[in-house]
Amino acid sequence: MARSSVPVDLEVMRILDETHAWTSIAYQAAHTGGALILDGASLLDGDGALDPARIFEVVERRIAAVPDLRKKMVRSPLGLTAPVWVPDADFDVRRHVLIRDEILELSPRTLAHIVGTDGAPLPQDRPVWDVTFTRLTTGEVAMGMRLHHVMGDAKWAFETLTLWASDSAASSAAEGASIQTLGRPPRTRALIPVLVAREWLREQPSFRAGWHEYWRKPFDRRVRRMLGRNVRPIKEWLIRRRGLTARHLPPGRVSFVEIPMAEATAAASTHGGSITELLVAAAMRAVDDDDRGLDVALPVSRREKGDRTVRNHVSMLRVHGEPGVPVTELVSAVRKQIRRYVARIEADPQPVGRTIGYATYVPWVEDERFLLGAQLRRFIVIPAVDARDELNLFALSYDGTLYITAKGRAELDIDGAVARVRDTLRGEVTAAVSG
Repeated sequence: MARSSVPVDLEVMRILDETHAWTSIAYQAAHTGGALILDGASLLDGDGALDPARIFEVVERRIAAVPDLRKKMVRSPLGLTAPVWVPDADFDVRRHVLIRDEILELSPRTLAHIVGTDGAPLPQDRPVWDVTFTRLTTGEVAMGMRLHHVMGDAKWAFETLTLWASDSAASSAAEGASIQTLGRPPRTRALIPVLVAREWLREQPSFRAGWHEYWRKPFDRRVRRMLGRNVRPIKEWLIRRRGLTARHLPPGRVSFVEIPMAEATAAASTHGGSITELLVAAAMRAVDDDDRGLDVALPVSRREKGDRTVRNHVSMLRVHGEPGVPVTELVSAVRKQIRRYVARIEADPQPVGRTIGYATYVPWVEDERFLLGAQLRRFIVIPAVDARDELNLFALSYDGTLYITAKGRAELDIDGAVARVRDTLRGEVTAAVSG
């Protein structure tokens, strides 16, 4: 098919998505990823080493299931519009796959290296994801996958993984069925504002409707946003000049635990709540208490299931816990605040305590899955967080196990905090931890 007959494929980034790449600090902080532990047999050659040809082949096959992974972010000239997603005309799967020779033990000390989050930020001139394959001392293979938050929130990422994975080894290594057809990028970046404006006009039912839609947002806000995009070089100069990266992105540590879902569900039931509610309470009881109480941010997804047109659609609920309160009472307070927020019920202003970070739980699938022709045995996620937080928790459930990852500042006792979270989720802690 001639290039001219292929339509331009262009998706405007939403403002919420753009904030994750507003500055180099925001961009670096918004890296997320996970370690997918696979049965290594199908990915190894006859000598027991990773088989690059096999790995490149199966990854490229599965890419067809998620065309968004072949799109890159391009900024609009003069900041006239938000950045856009366009197909990467130079896409090469080998630029996104790293195969290591070393053999590592899977532990809290090696997790960041296995995932790749201890390396340089993802390049912005190509799709912002990569995968790293590492042999483990157990004979398994770790597939570390980095994904930038600008591509989508946790719900979007897990739906993407669902498209990659399958319920059998054979189908998980087969050609993926495309969910959409990729077009071509604009011939030049200068055309982006014109194409965005044309597409926006096509979406308006009438001139009058378009007029009201455009002026629905204050014009001065649009101007400030455009100016903000144009002063990015000055912002980056100030970041370097004042050493702001080290201040906003201090060294961090991660730790993780695994809990049988049956135990976690039973513990949540004992306290009269859900896994999410108990997880938030566990975060509050994993750190030193405060006479003001503790606050935990809880991401609440607003996306409809299966809607991949909205990449990030999350609002943050600040959940407050009073000091010295037993876990059961904390769970009850958390549940009440969540229900009022979801139902959009006006509540009395909550006291403001010491904010420690955020906690989130994402249920995935209840039975085993296969990825790249191999059985997926374990799944550990490193969340995208504010590196200055005390403690952030990301929990996911897969195949009867609850995997919880904790991340916080390097000088804090993250291993101890995650151990206390584990005890709470297993029903072994009922009283508050005194500060």
